[in-house]
Amino acid sequence: MDQDHAFGFVTADFCDTIGRTPLIRLRALSEATGCEILGKAEFLNPGGSVKDRAALGIVLDAEKSGALNPGGTIVEGTAGNTGIGLALVGNARGYRTIIVVPENISQEKIDGLRAMGAELKTAPEKPYSDPENYIRVSQRIAEQTENAFWANQFDNVANRNAHYQTTGPELWGQTRGAITGFVASIGTGGTLAGVSLFLKEQNSKIDVV
Repeated sequence: MDQDHAFGFVTADFCDTIGRTPLIRLRALSEATGCEILGKAEFLNPGGSVKDRAALGIVLDAEKSGALNPGGTIVEGTAGNTGIGLALVGNARGYRTIIVVPENISQEKIDGLRAMGAELKTAPEKPYSDPENYIRVSQRIAEQTENAFWANQFDNVANRNAHYQTTGPELWGQTRGAITGFVASIGTGGTLAGVSLFLKEQNSKIDVV
């Protein structure tokens, strides 16, 4: 995919709209601290969050390894935005998507997942050690469904690699290598791990928080 095509008005397919988000100068924070503080506008991804990157990375990796075959089913347990990303990517690439969510998930997320074409199943709000935990339930569904792939975002290194291959290089390029620190919240840890791994390879003095 050439750069002119990627940044033009027409993309090769839906998945090409994921990533390449701009940096926004946070003026009030920058002025208050005397530092140049920039925010990466991940809300501009089609699913509205950084999790679209992980979803695409996980699916592409599964296709490459043969874990996900044409016409297959993607299964995941998630209470967050990864399910939306997987549903979007799954639809774009011709897969059925089954998302298992805890019963206490917001109606907004339920409606969003269904709008994206995901099949939803609910599980009781249980700790991970409990066999009825939504993540454990998703694993069983994947094992019992023909031609299915369990995304397993918490343990799948393709989650981290997606950010090593895209988010990290974008930040380095957009700041022309002048970045001195990176701050991120943690869910699965994929964003922080992948971005920090890439940035530290470029400059070991970059702070990661």
